[in-house]
Amino acid sequence: MLKYSYVLLLVFVGAVAANEEDVQAELKSNYREIDAQGHFNYGYEATNGVEAKVQGDVNGIQGEYFLPGENGEKVRVTYTADSTGFHPNIEKSP
Repeated sequence: MLKYSYVLLLVFVGAVAANEEDVQAELKSNYREIDAQGHFNYGYEATNGVEAKVQGDVNGIQGEYFLPGENGEKVRVTYTADSTGFHPNIEKSP
């Protein structure tokens, strides 16, 4: 069940961030790690300002992502997702 929530979260982030400029965005950097116990860590940064960092295991995940907002502001979303649900916190900064 957690895997499906994780996939839906990634789809949601992609859909929210999509616009005409984003179609041309390129991946600047990315990393992925997973160990035998199921702990994982991944992140990426794109040329359009979208970034994400996530870590977790079978019990839950913690992460953050950044989206470009209006007038040059940046939107930061930090979250946890576990057996109690998805818990986001949204901040905007100039």
